Amino acid sequence: MRALSLAFPVAFVGMVGALAQTVQLAAIPMPLPFPQGSSVFQWDYQCIERKVCGFTGLGLDRLSLQSVSIVLAKLKVGEIEMPTYFIWCTLTDGSLVSAMVQDEFLFRFSTVNMRLTAAGAPSL
Repeated sequence: MRALSLAFPVAFVGMVGALAQTVQLAAIPMPLPFPQGSSVFQWDYQCIERKVCGFTGLGLDRLSLQSVSIVLAKLKVGEIEMPTYFIWCTLTDGSLVSAMVQDEFLFRFSTVNMRLTAAGAPSL
């Protein structure tokens, strides 16, 4: 029992150390589509090799993707903060697709054969 009680703190410290590592996020295209200093969070997904990959939601319905980046920026308009989602996709042929949604209730999406590779607040 004592070994188990010592194992939990060691596992927890290891997990915290892994979370503290710097995450390499995909570059956000310039010029930035939101004001500098906005509250921003980013998710990056990559296609699993030798699979057909897809993304549905936030105004897009695409197959044959290499990667997709989703950025949530809270845009301040007067006293109101408006959640705005920006999406950048790279298709398997290398062409780019982008979208923007300003409806907090539309934050529903699904990916097929894609894995989350990075998430966090980008340093802009």
